[in-house]
Amino acid sequence: MKLPERIEQFLNEGLAGKSDATKRGYGYALKSFADWLEGSDADLDTFVRSDVQFYVQYLEKVKKRSASGINRDFMAIKAFAHWQGRPDVVADIRRTKAPSITTKAPEWLTPSQRKQLIRDVDRAGNKRDYAIVMTLLGCGLRVSELVALNRDDVVMSERKGTIIVRSGKGGKQRIVPVPSETRRAIERYLEERTDDNEALFLSNRRERISVRTVQNMLQQYGVHPHQLRHTYVKGLVDAGTPLATIMSLTGHTRAEMVAWYSTPSEDEKQAVVERLFLD
Repeated sequence: MKLPERIEQFLNEGLAGKSDATKRGYGYALKSFADWLEGSDADLDTFVRSDVQFYVQYLEKVKKRSASGINRDFMAIKAFAHWQGRPDVVADIRRTKAPSITTKAPEWLTPSQRKQLIRDVDRAGNKRDYAIVMTLLGCGLRVSELVALNRDDVVMSERKGTIIVRSGKGGKQRIVPVPSETRRAIERYLEERTDDNEALFLSNRRERISVRTVQNMLQQYGVHPHQLRHTYVKGLVDAGTPLATIMSLTGHTRAEMVAWYSTPSEDEKQAVVERLFLD
């Protein structure tokens, strides 16, 4: 997607140090806002506070966007306005409050669902897809982090391995250990590669794989990438892993995000009440 020069300037100057994923998200949000402004005889340099308020209402009532999605777009507009030195145009904007992260447990796979997914992908026979699933489950990466991996970001030996995540959220780097089954899956995939492409995972066109391709592949098995990351974090929480260790492994910067995984799922609550008459 071709972005206006003004947006490109903001991404390079105002978001210096931010991850590529953050820049893409902000760029897309600002491009959508700029397109909408054209219909009201305004642009990114002349919009006023009422434009922002009406745009938020447009996203809510016409586009039927979720509260979290609207807030993400608004944060992009807010950052852009502050970069312009015009914080007044985004002051006190009314918008629907997103649900608290602690009110509902994230979606993770049960142990049996996790095993079934591994079996299904393994039986399909695609070594790349199997390596991707095992990396997401075994290392808890965000899909944007996974597709950005290069071969030299993975260091493995017979007894241990590590992945260097260079494109973490907020531009932060971290090192994640790789369990043995994930190491084996990656090694088997790389054994069939004959190219010299630096990317760890390639598309069928022999180019770096995209987020959308990974999402579409997982959709065939009835899951999405974030479910696999949630499953990884849930496993760490259930194993009693110290909070500092979980935050270091996952790249979470807020303790309440990790606490979120202690929220019981609907299935877990149902199982508890069913046992009331069995014990």
